[in-house]
Amino acid sequence: MTAWRPSARLAVFITAAWMLGSGLLTAAEEMPYLGEWSNGRGETLVITEKTIQFGEDRAVPYRDVTRATGGASFELQITARGEVNGFGGKTLAVESEDDSMKITTYASHADYMEEKDPQSVVTWFKEDE
Repeated sequence: MTAWRPSARLAVFITAAWMLGSGLLTAAEEMPYLGEWSNGRGETLVITEKTIQFGEDRAVPYRDVTRATGGASFELQITARGEVNGFGGKTLAVESEDDSMKITTYASHADYMEEKDPQSVVTWFKEDE
């Protein structure tokens, strides 16, 4: 296997930066789960590029570890230490469709991969802006 030469890495970085700067590719288009959500029961969920906050709980960090998908399914892993209120696990399977999304929580990535023992399933709706 050959390593990328520094000039190739620079070209990829410049191309990605240009696409983001030119508006061809935006975070919202790539991550439709970003924003303010409600579940119809008075509970809220706010997802930014770096944190996720359920109701009045503290915002906790997460990372998007999604592999190749069609842009509607995502895997998020909460990276906060210890137990996190509002979530039954640290792996979130997110399925996005228009102005709604379904989040299924799993205790671990392994459980998610096997679709074993989902901890919770909640449908969220985009808040009016």
